[in-house]
Amino acid sequence: MTGNSQKIIYGLDDVPPWKDLLLLSFQQMLLMFTAATFPAMLVREVGGTLEEASSMVALTMIAAGIGTIIQASRNRFIGSGYLCPNICGPSYLAVSMQAAWSGGFPLMRGMIIFAGGIEMLLAKAINRLRFLFPPIVTGLTVAMVGVSVIPVSVTNFFGTRFAGDRFGWEDACVGAAALAVMVAANIWGKRGIKMYCLLLGVALGWLLALWLQPDAIDNLAIIIDEPWARFPIHSLSQLKLAFAPGLIIPFMIIAICGSLKSFGNLVAAQNISEPELKELDMKPISKGLLADGFTTAMAGTMGAMAVDTSSSNVGLAAATQAVSRWIAICAGIIFTVLGFSPKLSMSISLVPMPVVGASMIFAVSFMICTGLKEMMTEKFDQRKIFAVGISLILGLGTGFVPGVFERMPHYLQIFFTEPLSSTTILVVILYQIFHFDELIAARRKKKGN
Repeated sequence: MTGNSQKIIYGLDDVPPWKDLLLLSFQQMLLMFTAATFPAMLVREVGGTLEEASSMVALTMIAAGIGTIIQASRNRFIGSGYLCPNICGPSYLAVSMQAAWSGGFPLMRGMIIFAGGIEMLLAKAINRLRFLFPPIVTGLTVAMVGVSVIPVSVTNFFGTRFAGDRFGWEDACVGAAALAVMVAANIWGKRGIKMYCLLLGVALGWLLALWLQPDAIDNLAIIIDEPWARFPIHSLSQLKLAFAPGLIIPFMIIAICGSLKSFGNLVAAQNISEPELKELDMKPISKGLLADGFTTAMAGTMGAMAVDTSSSNVGLAAATQAVSRWIAICAGIIFTVLGFSPKLSMSISLVPMPVVGASMIFAVSFMICTGLKEMMTEKFDQRKIFAVGISLILGLGTGFVPGVFERMPHYLQIFFTEPLSSTTILVVILYQIFHFDELIAARRKKKGN
């Protein structure tokens, strides 16, 4: 146990006993798996084959697993050294589809490599941009990273697969029971129970689903026909690349938004892992953003979909109070191995939707509150109230009333695509505008001295 905080069970550099290490890593890996459906969804939407979908899912898992290991590793050049795993990046889904429709998967892969390069350039510049991210801005960014996961969390929790889908009481019961066990184990459980709260909730929810939902039992039969091992690249054509100048702007915007999201995740991971820090340490944040960009570019090179850091996993680390980077390294190894084993990956993918939703709601609760807590370290005045308030209203408006923003000119519309990026970009800009006179006065005072 780290000496910095009595609340932390396994600190940043602690190596848990092998049983705890494996179980905590498996718990993290379960959350990482929740985004594994995005590559299959992308391939299906652009008319790809089942073989292409299976291959892209496997390659994306391998890229995310390797990226998780790089992110948690501590070396001189790359990686934050925090428990901040990679998952398939949902923020890249729309532009990846656009690229695949325009020029096939080679164009999608080429543009993902380009986006990864943009992220790496931003990582190098982040130290010089420290003034743009006071606690109130970083706190709001962290909170909005959690808020951005709400739609997929809630739809999974209630088992809804499409708009207008019926409300199933079986799904609601399974989700509520799983969430209740997770919360109860985390609040009232002792050390071991608290650490494995998510695993306990998943186990009970899955058992309840097998009892209430006959489809859950039928789905298990799918596993039998899947092979234990398979190399995901079937031909060299899967590695072809293309580039389109017309897609530079959309992918550049998404790369910036992805960097802001990862910035928020890394800030939250730092706050959770090193509570003794008095101010933000930008060095590991910068190396973490570099790792994120490198992993995105690597995913495109491999033929996978773009990957990104996971807010849910950071929230789970806060809930379990086990923040050891060795947990992330072990989870990354497991996730990489699953990418080569269709039978094992299929088994994990059959976790019922309401149980997945319950897991995400449980973990994201910590992410949102971590951000709010960071914001409250500063005293609010009129300048901060308007910077945060206007950013939240317009940013959340992109989710509540998207039709309004769709009528904007295209060059403005790209900044108002979803709540996370819109809110973060606005609060950075408005904070600087509302504090411009203070900054000028401070510089004049400094020159006078």
